[in-house]
Amino acid sequence: MADVPEVTTSSAEELLALGRRHLAVRDYHAATESLAKACEMLAKTHGDIADECAEAYLWYGKALLGLSREESGVLGGGIPGDNEDDDNDDENNENGDEESKEQGEVANDDNAVESKEQAEIANEEVKKNEAESTTKEEEPTSSTAKESNEKPGSSNDDQNDDSVVNLENEDDVDNLQLAWEMLELSRSILEKRVADSGNAGRALLADAHLALGEVALESETYDKAVLDMVSCLEIQKELYGSDDRRIAETHYQIGLANSLASNFEDAITHFKNAANILESRIKTLENPSAAAEDATVKKFTNADPFYSVEGELKELKELLPEIQEKIQDMMDYKAEVIKRVRETLCPTNGNGQSSSAGVNKLEPKSAPSDISHLIKRKRKSSESEETSAPKRINT
Repeated sequence: MADVPEVTTSSAEELLALGRRHLAVRDYHAATESLAKACEMLAKTHGDIADECAEAYLWYGKALLGLSREESGVLGGGIPGDNEDDDNDDENNENGDEESKEQGEVANDDNAVESKEQAEIANEEVKKNEAESTTKEEEPTSSTAKESNEKPGSSNDDQNDDSVVNLENEDDVDNLQLAWEMLELSRSILEKRVADSGNAGRALLADAHLALGEVALESETYDKAVLDMVSCLEIQKELYGSDDRRIAETHYQIGLANSLASNFEDAITHFKNAANILESRIKTLENPSAAAEDATVKKFTNADPFYSVEGELKELKELLPEIQEKIQDMMDYKAEVIKRVRETLCPTNGNGQSSSAGVNKLEPKSAPSDISHLIKRKRKSSESEETSAPKRINT
């Protein structure tokens, strides 16, 4: 990614619009640069907790969340310098080949003059004998100096490397922490004015809850993520139509948080809800008359010059199989957990029959409180897939 150009726009509103454009194309560095200046200007003009700052705080928090994901490698393919490292490796290999050729040529030249050197060996023996005594006296001093020169240098390099790593880790933590702080501040401001702000303010409040849930998801506090996202869902159901894709996105995110928390039943429910909404949305868009009257289509058409019904249809049809695959995964995990619990409570004898004849069914009170160890192997590979940034259902 190219270096972020210095922002010269003086208006906070223009900075906010510029930051949102950068965020839309996932240029998180440029987005944070513009939005940070917009927040600073608005805070100086209206105060840190003024209503006018809430939206800027929200978008700045989203940009910081994206930047944190990008720097931690969750998004993949977005880290600057990957291609440059490959080019450097190729150049180093080429330089190594050239050096080996030069060494070969030097070796041939050495062979050519070897006969002359053999003729001069006798004359040099006397000089070597005289030099050896002098060398033996100087070696301890030179070796000591060499050690004194090398050790501090190597120690400084190690310290520098450690400091670079620590700074990188601190940056990652700071970005995620700062994202949470900005989003929480935005949420508190929006909740205070929600009664007077109308649907626009409530929509921003829903977005703040959803973004806070995503931050909790990144920090692996899955129960907190579910609570924030459910709060978002409750507001969205009051604002949008039943087949709005924003509701489908929130259901998907709640399903993802529940799956990571091993709440398989809840995860299945929300994934199914997301799939059902997308199926309903596809039917609406495939009907030309219904699509023309759809409020969401009108909104996207007016706000986004690149939006088209055909493009949204294609995107939704690509997302639907992925959600259905999530549903099947959760059903498989749930079945495996039940199977392992049954095997634990009702072990079989050599004939394949249960050794506990009196136990015919699984009672909830008999289930162990912690069964994570029973599915540790399968969940480990699943978590690495699901903690990667999921495809967003919302454009």
